Amino acid sequence: MHELTLLFGIADSVGKVVKENDLDHVDAVVVDIGEATAVVPEFMQDGYSVVSDEYDFLRGSELIINRIKAIGICQNCGEEFDIMKYEGICPECGSFEKEVISGFDFYIREVRVYEHPDQTS
Repeated sequence: MHELTLLFGIADSVGKVVKENDLDHVDAVVVDIGEATAVVPEFMQDGYSVVSDEYDFLRGSELIINRIKAIGICQNCGEEFDIMKYEGICPECGSFEKEVISGFDFYIREVRVYEHPDQTS
């Protein structure tokens, strides 16, 4: 399950943000995952609690996953289409030649830190 490796990488990256911004805790980590990646969002969700328990700054935080559609533009006719839905074949002309414009994304979109009542001055 390579998702655990990815989650530890995310935790390390978020840890750098935490250190650079002198934070103690993160409430949520938002990641974008493309449909065409080999990453299974359900495995990411399942593994997040295991990984977040290893880092004080992530303990109790939430992983929010945005699924990014795999979209291509047909190189033959210019049709924009859902690659996964049509199995990579243009629904307009039947060509397999396409430029992928989204769907291989995998990145941390944001790190959320909410103001907690006990943190106000």
